[in-house]
Amino acid sequence: MQRKIWNKIIDMFGLDPEKDYWETEQFILTEEQARQVGLIQ
Repeated sequence: MQRKIWNKIIDMFGLDPEKDYWETEQFILTEEQARQVGLIQ
């Protein structure tokens, strides 16, 4: 991920960090979650 937020996303969604995920997978964040990972201010 360009913004280096992947580990935060993995934690937020309770995903297995050892598993590979498709680039086309979508994760829907709330506005608050987007702020937490630095996507918006």
